[in-house]
Amino acid sequence: MKRQTVYKVILGNRDHFFLEKLKRSIERKEDLQVVGMTDSGRELVDSVMKQDADVILLDTDLVGRDGFWVMEQIKRRKPECICIMITSEDNDREVRKAIGYGADYYMTKPVQGELVMERIYQLLDLKPEIKEEIDNTRDEDDAHGVIYQNLEYEISKFLNRMGISASIKGYHFIRQAILITVRDEEALIGITKGLYPDIAKTYNTTANKVERAIRHAIESAWRKDGKMVYFEAVDYMAEEKPTNGQFIGAMTQYFRLYKGVNHKRIG
Repeated sequence: MKRQTVYKVILGNRDHFFLEKLKRSIERKEDLQVVGMTDSGRELVDSVMKQDADVILLDTDLVGRDGFWVMEQIKRRKPECICIMITSEDNDREVRKAIGYGADYYMTKPVQGELVMERIYQLLDLKPEIKEEIDNTRDEDDAHGVIYQNLEYEISKFLNRMGISASIKGYHFIRQAILITVRDEEALIGITKGLYPDIAKTYNTTANKVERAIRHAIESAWRKDGKMVYFEAVDYMAEEKPTNGQFIGAMTQYFRLYKGVNHKRIG
């Protein structure tokens, strides 16, 4: 009989009544386990790393260091950890800021426990793919004698700034595409016959679904402020939304040249 996966959850909030209420909701689920609770920003980061947590639910208002600092630290050191911001601040500026610092989802108090659980499970559906993607990236880099430091984090942060959330498939497909093309720029040639199928194999889907999900993610960002972030990166203003190939190509150049991806050769 296959053993059920139990996901580790850590809670960060200054409202201890809310923490206990959230803890009770979570622990009704057999596959979720609360392994830590604190109101301290620094303790929250330490706890996530020590417990190897899968999910963190946190507020912006914490003792010592705020939730934005916490998310930035976690996404740099453990980018596969799911970060859900739950706060009383309900305005677009705070949402954009949270996404920019790495939040996978943003919820405004008061929230129902069942809705929180639903969002956790939606994001956990992607988690095995995220971990496999990161592990495979590191393995391939080592095999080629190249280690890219913080590349996944930098790509994730950029996509979040564009308003492309980790809760949609297109986010993960775009990130994987950039990871591939930064290492091998020739992968940009004939992306429909090469890049899309390669990504589809990783995520057990089809090349057509990869293409559609990436296009949807770009269109979604273009309707928001994402196009301005894109223009800043590519250093020119375009009247029309870029195609998938144009977007991935521009991002490849950005991370290879302008961003100056840190790397070192072994031996």
